[in-house]
Parts: sequence; C-alpha cells; structure tokens
Amino acid sequence: MINIKKAKHRCDSCGNKDVEIKRRYKNDTYCANCYRIWFIRKPCSQCGEINRLHKKEAFAVCRACRMNQPCTRCGGEAVKDGANTEYGRVCQTCYQGYFKTKKQCFECGKFERGVCSYSKLSHDHGVCVSCYQSHFRETCPLCHKYRELVTTDTGVMCRKCHEFGEIPCKSCHKLMPAGMGKKCDSCYWSQRLKHEAEINTYLLTDGVMRQAYTAFTIWFEAELDSKTAALKHHNYIDFFVRCDGLWGVIPDYESLVNEFKPNGLRKYLTALRWLIKTKQVVVDPKIKNQIVEEERIVSLLAKLDGDAPRCISEYHTYLEQKLLNGKTSLKSVRLALQPAIDLCTQFRLEGSNTPNQEQIDGYLLIKQGQRNALYGFVMFLNKKCGSSLVCVKPSRDAVLKANRSEIERQLMALNNQSKPLSDKDQLIWLQLGMAYFHNTQISLKTLATITIKHGGDEMNILTYKKQDYWIPKYIA
Repeated sequence: MINIKKAKHRCDSCGNKDVEIKRRYKNDTYCANCYRIWFIRKPCSQCGEINRLHKKEAFAVCRACRMNQPCTRCGGEAVKDGANTEYGRVCQTCYQGYFKTKKQCFECGKFERGVCSYSKLSHDHGVCVSCYQSHFRETCPLCHKYRELVTTDTGVMCRKCHEFGEIPCKSCHKLMPAGMGKKCDSCYWSQRLKHEAEINTYLLTDGVMRQAYTAFTIWFEAELDSKTAALKHHNYIDFFVRCDGLWGVIPDYESLVNEFKPNGLRKYLTALRWLIKTKQVVVDPKIKNQIVEEERIVSLLAKLDGDAPRCISEYHTYLEQKLLNGKTSLKSVRLALQPAIDLCTQFRLEGSNTPNQEQIDGYLLIKQGQRNALYGFVMFLNKKCGSSLVCVKPSRDAVLKANRSEIERQLMALNNQSKPLSDKDQLIWLQLGMAYFHNTQISLKTLATITIKHGGDEMNILTYKKQDYWIPKYIA
C-alpha cells in the first residue's frame, strides 16, 4: 500500500522529503523552491491571461481554462467534479472507470480502479467494489436486484420493495415490486429485443429480409419468452444476412440445404423451425438425406488428408460411375467407401500401394461387421490388379485372440500413465479387467453402480449378477 502521508510531503522534482508541497501538477508534486523554478509567468495559450505556467510546455493552459475544458474522453461536462490527468480534463465517471490508478484489492488480490477503504468493514484496507458488496448485498427475492436487504415481517427484501410495495409498470400497467424501477422484467426484455432487432435490420439490404427477420424475432418471443429471445436472437442474424446476400429472399428448402448443409442448418435450427411452422419452406427428406450422405463421403475422404492412395481414388470414381448409371445409391457408395478408407488409413497405404491378404485379414479381425461392405473393394482390386484377394470370415478363436490383444494393449496404456487414473479411467480399468480376465462385457454406467470390495492389497472384488469377480487393482 502507498503511504499517502509520506507521498504528500515529498517533492517529485527535487526529491526532498518532509517539505511543504506548493503545487500538484499532472500527478507530480513541487515544493516552494521548485515551483518558482518550473512555473513562470507567461500568457495562457487559450485565454491570454498572465499566469504561472509550466515553462517546458509550449501551449500551457491556466487552471481556470483547464477547469472549463470538456472531458477529453466523452466530451461531457467536467467543471464541477472533474479531475486533471496527463491527457487533460476528464469527468468523474471517466476518471473512475478509465484514468484512476489501479490498486490491489486486499481481499481478492485483483488490481482494480475502485479500490478504497470503507468504514463498514472490520479492517482499514482498501477493497474493490465487488468485495465490498459481497459483505452487505444479496439478490432481492422480489425484484431480483443486487442490493442491501432488510429483514421484514414478510421476509427478506430490499429497502425499496419494503417501503413502496407493489407499483404499476409504466408500460403494461401491471403491478410489480417497486425495486424493479419503472418497467417490469417482461416489458424491459421485450423493449430491448425490439430495439436490438431494429438495429440488426440495418445489416440487411433487402426490405423483404428485414421484414422476415423482424417477424422471426416476434415469433421467437412468443414461442419462448422475451428474455430468452432478447439474449439469443443475435445467434440467428447471420442466417438472414447470408440469405439476404445470396437470394434477397427466403429460398426453398433445397437451396438452403445445398448452401448451409445439414450440419450448418442445425446451427440455425430455431430459424428453420420458424420457416417450417410458418409454412415458408417444406422439408424434403430425400434432399436432406442426399446432402447428408454427400457430407459423410467428404468427411471419409478427409481422413486421407488429401493424399488418397490411387486404389481409393479409382474405386471412388468407379462407384460414382455406377451411381450415374443408376446401379447403386449414394448411401451404398458411402458404405462401400468406409471400410476401404479405414483399411488404407489403418495400414497407412499411400501412392500405388494396395492392401494385401494379411492386411485384409487383420482388418476383419477387428471389424468383422464390415466383411460384406469390404467385399466390393476386394473384388475391384482383383479385377484391376489381377490379384486373388478374398474376404474370409475370421474364426471365433482368432477374433477372441485379437480382441484379447487389443484389451491387453489398452490395459498396458492405462498402467503406463504417468499421472494417477481419474475416476472414469478407474472404471475403464475395471471394465477392461472384466473383459480380459473373465470374458464379461459390462458398461461403465453399470460399473458406476456396483459396490467394489477390497480383496487384499492387490485385488478388487466386483459383485455382478450375484457372482463375485476378482480383478487386479491399479497400482500407481
């Protein structure tokens, strides 16, 4: 903390302490001797009157002119309770909010501008406004304002609600707690929504789109409530801006889906729901499903980072030709591409490399359900390369062995973690232990409800379906 008494008796010009301060100027102090040296008689640059002004300033201003200057930040009046800063005269509001030196709050430790001491507190240290208010203020249960509360016969409330009770709202004339002020909450949020929506319409160039956006906000308020609509309507203005720039009107559903895609429309789902309920668009499931499948195919190809093996590119071209000839559907194209791309990414095939029989067998050990979907890709490779690859269904023993190896790998990964396991990881450890040691599949949700007993220093006992299972403990 700054020792205020000491600061008042130190000259910033000569550095002498315990001297009488003759003048304070732009946060600097001057003793009587330094004042005579640095402040000489010369005309004010504004009024022309002779005054003692700082000799280093070419356009020095006298105290009277400085006091009459408007706030250098907001332009408001700063004569009565303003403050002088190195940037000029500022009003008290701007001084407290932007120019006052930040000090550290004794309670929260943050550096704020409104730090000062209060007589109501049990200590003399400076605290910020938030910390001070936390001692004496709470939310009034009637008007929901953050104020000092008083205890009454009917409960705790702010002084305004206690003294004036209920008063009529100036907008809707319904009775409301006096602490709310001039308007009830519903009228406040409704008028705020109307005002902000009017401002947002200036982002739209076409009058039709402006009317559409205004109609949407009215519907949004009626569908939910004025507060929710006022806080969330900004999330949908981009939808109307894009429609305004592309079409100037609300287009049909096909144009919307082609432009925004299904994932993009989910972001503006409320706006789409408004269009559907007001019968401005009609949803076509066929168009929607087609765009969804196209997006999924693009996402699959994106897994290859733009460097797809030649066999995948040629297989994709082959499937698209079948689609053009009407021999397959877009969904079938996506289902055929998925295992082929997964196979190539799993074994990191690049360029002219193609999968071999060992890689196909290894893939099917993990993804047995993709055997039929992978068959078309294997037949395409056989026809193109003259190979004799096959999609053989793996034996049950081979599948169990592969699954067991994968479970073992996951267990070792958990065991080798440098940090202690989180609560979720501990449940995964138990889940993998049940699968590895007892060949029993159990969900994490079920595990979270099971009582686990200690079976010594190194074992846990799980009781599942009236049977006890012993699983090794995780030891960090």
